[in-house]
Formats: sequence, structure tokens, C-alpha cells
Amino acid sequence: MILLFLTLAPSFFIIYYLINSDRFPEPKEKIIKSFLWGIAIIFPAAIANDLLINNWNALNISQSISHSFLSAAPVEEGLKFLILTSVIAKFKDYDDAVDGIVYCVCLSQGFAALENIYYVFSLYGASYEIALLRAFSAVPAHAMFGAIMGIFYSSHLMAKKKEDKKMFLILSILVPFLLHGFYNYFMYSMPILGFVLVIVGIYFSYTIFIKWNGKKRFKI
Repeated sequence: MILLFLTLAPSFFIIYYLINSDRFPEPKEKIIKSFLWGIAIIFPAAIANDLLINNWNALNISQSISHSFLSAAPVEEGLKFLILTSVIAKFKDYDDAVDGIVYCVCLSQGFAALENIYYVFSLYGASYEIALLRAFSAVPAHAMFGAIMGIFYSSHLMAKKKEDKKMFLILSILVPFLLHGFYNYFMYSMPILGFVLVIVGIYFSYTIFIKWNGKKRFKI
């Protein structure tokens, strides 16, 4: 029971902090829906990752590359982007720029929570060490990828010029993909750089959240 708490608590803490810091809180049902969609996409992500990794292994491609830029990053961020554009973007309550951060982080934490259960209980056989390690690495990393996706997507919605809207839309999938890819690569080769990447990404995301969540309301 304690291990399950350590496995799930980081994701729920991030969501709790975010929704309680939001000056214009989102409906709880939309928060839950975003979280559940994050859980749902882990199943097609797992299938796609396995197929891709088996393919890259057959081609003798380095695991640090195949597990980073050629499977997990494009598959997982691509599926999150799909849910963002096809489901979350249609929420009537997605009416402020900061909402993109809130919803995308909730989406990412649904994914991270179930992924954490798999890693802690299945892949590593009920490991407290893995639960603690991922609480300060993979879980906040997923939150950061989601926040940045939301930041660029909200910027896309707010942009007035056609070329700016197109640029921010591309960045909303490209930047999380690159961050996820480099994070995985660093965790394979130079873990300290992976932690630095997460810290810098969270700092950037937090400053934007504070700016958009301030007295001036950024309407979409």
C-alpha cells in the first residue's frame, strides 16, 4: 500500500497543486476526463512502442536512440497531441491561455500514473527505489512535456497572424517531442543532464503559468 502511494502520489500532487493554483479553476469533470484520456492512450502507446523498438532492434540501431527519438517520444507525445487537438481543444471551458497548461498536464499525468505502475510493479518487481527515482524524474518530466505542449497550443490559439498560428501549432508537437527524446537519451547516457533538462523545463513552464495566471487574463 505504501509503495502504491509512492507510485501515484507524485502525479496527484502535481495535479492538486496546479488546479488549486489556477485563479479560474476548470470544471472537475474536465480535469478527470483529461486525466482518463492520458490513461487510455498508454495502451496504444505501449503497442506502438513495442513494434517500433522490435523493428529498430532488428536493424541494430542503438537503444539509446531507438528508445528516445524513434519510439517513445514521437509515439507518446503524438498521442497526447492527438487528444489535445481532437478532445481538449473542443472543451468550452478551454477559454484562457493557462487552461492549455492545466489540461495538458492533467493529460500527461494520467499517462505518467499508469506508466509508473507498470515500471514500479511489473518491470522492476515492486521497487521502492524505482518509485522514488521516477517521482523526481519521469513523472515531473511528463508534466513538463505536457505543460510546454499546452503553452505552445494556447499560443497557437491566441495568435492573430496565420503564419504565427501555424508556427505555434508545429511547436506544440515538435518541442515536447524533442524534449522527451533528449530526456530519454540523457537518462540512458548522462542522467544528470536529464535532471537538468527537467528542472529547466519546469522552471520555464512555471514562469509562463504564473504570468498567464496573474491579474491580467489572457483570453483565447
